[in-house]
Amino acid sequence: MLFSLLLIALLAHEPAQASTPPGFATFADAVQMANDGRDADALAAFQRIVTANPNDHEARLWIARLHERMDNMALAEAVYRSVLLEDGSSVEAMLGVGRALLERDDPAEAIEMFERAQELAPQNDDILEWLGRAHRQAGRPARAILYFELAVALAPTEQHRLSLEDARRVYFHRVETRGFSEQFSTSTPDSRSGEVAVNYRLSDTLRVAGRGQVQRKFGIREERGGGGVEWRWKPAITLRGQALVGHDTTVMPEGDYFGEIDYAHRRASWTASVRYFDFTGARVHVVSPAVSWLASERFSIGVRYALSLTESNTLLSRTSGHSLHVRGAYRLYPRLWVTGGYASGVDDFENFSIDRVGDFRANTGSAGVRYDLPSLTSLVGSFEYQRRERGLSMNRVTVSLAQSF
Repeated sequence: MLFSLLLIALLAHEPAQASTPPGFATFADAVQMANDGRDADALAAFQRIVTANPNDHEARLWIARLHERMDNMALAEAVYRSVLLEDGSSVEAMLGVGRALLERDDPAEAIEMFERAQELAPQNDDILEWLGRAHRQAGRPARAILYFELAVALAPTEQHRLSLEDARRVYFHRVETRGFSEQFSTSTPDSRSGEVAVNYRLSDTLRVAGRGQVQRKFGIREERGGGGVEWRWKPAITLRGQALVGHDTTVMPEGDYFGEIDYAHRRASWTASVRYFDFTGARVHVVSPAVSWLASERFSIGVRYALSLTESNTLLSRTSGHSLHVRGAYRLYPRLWVTGGYASGVDDFENFSIDRVGDFRANTGSAGVRYDLPSLTSLVGSFEYQRRERGLSMNRVTVSLAQSF
């Protein structure tokens, strides 16, 4: 009890930065402020209520909710824990502590807390939803899908269905078809490309992939194919490798070899990759660090830098190139994402061609949309405009369809 009193006294003296003095608002007034989105005013009002009556658990839970809503998760966790110390059966306090544990990337402790809550409220769909998220973060996708399915069975809300679909879309096998068309501002012939890729899950930690591509660029038709492997070594660390080869190719590389390590921590994913392209008469080594950040469930942003070193049979020295990619995605509606990006230098190493070797300089802007269907089908369309040196420009339209099964 002494701990709780000290904690509430501390919270009561936090600067609430309210736009209008809350006065001596009643509990109902404070709830109305929170429902109206006046979080700072509501927080100050609830702090006054708790100062007068520290045993008001519901008001303290409101303080924790508001701290969480205002992205002060550490303060929210402290209040949730203070309530849990005095009321060990508070399911909402358990959920709040579990969410805080997930926020600081501790899914094992979070699962224990959510399971305690489930014992008290086995028919609570929100607990099942959070158990699914925790198991997914812990690297147990099959277990996560099971909990999402139970949550949907109890309450088929839009959020529960989307969580289940997202987990299935990532965990199931996948097949993707993709094609693009390029138009140049000069008399260069238009480019066309089509490809099919299959990603097959062998186990919860191991996946294999195959990819085939046909391209017609600069009036030359070429083909290449290959495959790769993805191994989730630890819940937070994933290793990937890929090899694509072509026969007697001129525009496309005869060999494309790729390795990557990805480390996920909290809302960020850190990546380091190396790549080697073998063209007829030229060889390119690429080293690329990257980071992507999930700012919220609706917005993500990623940044990638690439250093390329080109060796040519006609040059004695290496030529270096520098590329920078910035991409973002925003969930406009539950199933509709809009994307945008900018690239300086090489815009796409997945479709790297001979015209981009060396110190390639260009600026590329892109915009696109992605629509996810309940059938685990994703439709993606994008448009890119590229400005090169000497006034040259290029437009690219890309359309893809991905199906999980």
